[in-house]
Amino acid sequence: MKKYIAITLSTLLLSGCAWLDQEPNLPKLELPTLEAMDGQNQALLHEKWWENFGDTQLNSFVEYALQNNNNLQIALINVEKFREFLNLKKSEQLPRIDGLAGVSKTHTSKNNPPSNQGATFETYNIGLNASFEIDIFGKLNNAKKAAFEDLLRQDYLKEMIYQRVASDSVIAYYGLKSHEELYNIAKQQFLDEEEAFRDIENKYNNGFVSKNIYLQEISLLEMTKDNLLAQKEILDNYKTAIYLLVGKDVQEIFEASLNIIEDTKYDTFSLPVPANLPSDLLNKRADIKAAESKVKASAFNVSVARSAYFPSFSLTGNLGYVSGDLDKLVRSDSSSYGIGGNLLSPILDFGRIKASVENAKKDQQIALLEYEESIKKAFADIKNALTSYNINKERFASQEKRYEAINEKKEISKNQYENGYISYLEYLEVRKEEQQVASLKERTKLEALRSAVNLYYNLGGGFDAANHKIEE
Repeated sequence: MKKYIAITLSTLLLSGCAWLDQEPNLPKLELPTLEAMDGQNQALLHEKWWENFGDTQLNSFVEYALQNNNNLQIALINVEKFREFLNLKKSEQLPRIDGLAGVSKTHTSKNNPPSNQGATFETYNIGLNASFEIDIFGKLNNAKKAAFEDLLRQDYLKEMIYQRVASDSVIAYYGLKSHEELYNIAKQQFLDEEEAFRDIENKYNNGFVSKNIYLQEISLLEMTKDNLLAQKEILDNYKTAIYLLVGKDVQEIFEASLNIIEDTKYDTFSLPVPANLPSDLLNKRADIKAAESKVKASAFNVSVARSAYFPSFSLTGNLGYVSGDLDKLVRSDSSSYGIGGNLLSPILDFGRIKASVENAKKDQQIALLEYEESIKKAFADIKNALTSYNINKERFASQEKRYEAINEKKEISKNQYENGYISYLEYLEVRKEEQQVASLKERTKLEALRSAVNLYYNLGGGFDAANHKIEE
């Protein structure tokens, strides 16, 4: 009989463990066929990819932002927080030992049995208590695995923030250069227009030009002044935003002069940018790895929830001294010990366990859908980034040619106007167009730079899960 009972119990235990073994079951997606990157392109995707642009000021700017950005600091603290949670789950798999000491004074009722009527006595004790849960169904082990995947996810999220801060810093750096240049263009246009206005004003006062031309020149002067003031406001706001990004204090943000970046030349055509996608793209995107860890953690959490259907076993023990006399407490004849075991099994919970399991399953379904969506989004982001970079390069090339042409046309028109070959209005239109094209060229240049940086970001920057290990 005992033999059959043992076989039955063993079968139940093994079947229970198998039932609790929950696989993540990551979805199989049809992905584009990618060719492996050549060595030159692969070398561009390293930890400090912004150094590829060959600008020492840029390097210092990004490093400062990475060291002082508050969002990145919060992400680092979150990783440490989840590391401690993992340590907590590890400790739950080990015995717990507590020290105890106590003293009590008791006075019994006079209505007690005769031997204890109205007695007053003291009790002293000192010793150790130990408890240990036997993890037969893997509840504690699965909880530890879920905690580890949660830790991985937080670390991947930190890497996403790291790449975002780095990318935003590079864009902010080039953006500041562009906005400084746009301000300088607007300032020079205003100064040139002031000079032109004084010439027209002098001619008008001496009767050489009509009032209509004089008023038109006033309008153009005020237009360039308005543009100058607008560019100044944009530049000041941009500086403030950069100070927030790189972690400056309130006083520095308020002053926000930020005249630390020199006017260095940079060419969007010479920026080294990866030309194709890495074949192991799923390991290059931290957001995909974060979603994958969430799927795995949700699977382990389903197992933890299911384990509540099964009994839990624990061992307890105590060892110490008990005495009614403090002087006789630590003696061999005052020693005491106890050892035992507990079994706790659910009988009637009114659907609590079932609801907990179903809730964990829903979390797993959501995590699977989020994982699938993160992969789709990754390929869409990269496709858009590649398209944007290539188009913006062509746009910038076109704008440069257009600016060269209109700038030369302006010089010719100026000479023609001064010699009476064209009217003032014709010359005015050329000047307006030159101002517009100069600003548009600089903005297009920034967009080309921004799209190059976004391409790096969407390719994962220098992240590679294969080389990114966290010890469990």
